[in-house]
Amino acid sequence: MRLVIGASHAIERRIGLFLTILLLAAAPLVYGQSYFLHIVSLAMISAIAALGMQLVLGFAGQLSLGQAAFFGIGAYTSALLTKTLGVPFPIAFLAAGIIAAISSLALAPITRLTGVYLGVATLGFTIIIHLVLLNEEWLTGGSFGILSIPWPNIGPYVLKGDRAIYYLCLVVMVATYVGISRIVASRFGRALRAIMLDEEAARASGINVTLYKSKCFVIAALVTGFAGSLFAGHARYLNPNDFTFWKSIEILIMVTVGGLGSLPGAVLGAFVVVLLPEYLRALDQWRLVIYGALLIVLMGTGTGGIVGLIALTARWFTEGVALSSRRIASRTRRAQL
Repeated sequence: MRLVIGASHAIERRIGLFLTILLLAAAPLVYGQSYFLHIVSLAMISAIAALGMQLVLGFAGQLSLGQAAFFGIGAYTSALLTKTLGVPFPIAFLAAGIIAAISSLALAPITRLTGVYLGVATLGFTIIIHLVLLNEEWLTGGSFGILSIPWPNIGPYVLKGDRAIYYLCLVVMVATYVGISRIVASRFGRALRAIMLDEEAARASGINVTLYKSKCFVIAALVTGFAGSLFAGHARYLNPNDFTFWKSIEILIMVTVGGLGSLPGAVLGAFVVVLLPEYLRALDQWRLVIYGALLIVLMGTGTGGIVGLIALTARWFTEGVALSSRRIASRTRRAQL
């Protein structure tokens, strides 16, 4: 019975994923307004970074505030390679993720820490990277940043314009989602969940906790570096202030609002955090007040986040329909008697 229920849930998730991809793919054809494409592209880039954060926090239970550093490393790597050295975007894209992943190895010694101690240590790493981006003018342009970053290209085709960048972000987001879902479903993912539940029990079961944590950070940094590369190609201008620790906090909010331990929750949380302030602009000075209040309400839903709230509502609705059906059937039998 459990296998049948699990299979049905898997089919429902796949159908939901397919419909979401179809909706996002059709959106530019139905509503191709430039600002809309720009904002949704930013939401998809943020979703990629949030998926990496979800692996670290939602499945391994490790609080990291260093995602902004990997995001910035990926963005600046891609920008410098494409603009200064004329490297094709696909190579710069891969290099951005790889260099961000290699830089995450600097955090390997601190993966023995847990909870708030790990969060503070990774926060220090973000501050260091931000100061490097801000002060090393010979490499990063300092406070002036990097201007006129070339449009991404794939072979002879230049992805110029909001629509082309939109579809590039969509493809990378879907590929990232599928890749991390495979990781989560693997033996590696099961080991991460064991570490999240109880590190000591996981260590007693033969799991090398430090090694698995380090691998988790490397994968998350790789994914976040890819997101940074897309951000550089999308914005075409980089400034160190885009990669402060507030960016890490923003990614953390996306994961928490969407739902811990849920990949759809990470994507949904990113869309909510990016799109909601834009659609509240009509409220002028009340925009940030209402946005903050909504975040408090959403955070109050618990670790399940928006996805958990939707699942709970769907369960209540299903149980209500089933109860009504049983009552109707019971009244019908009584009437027949």
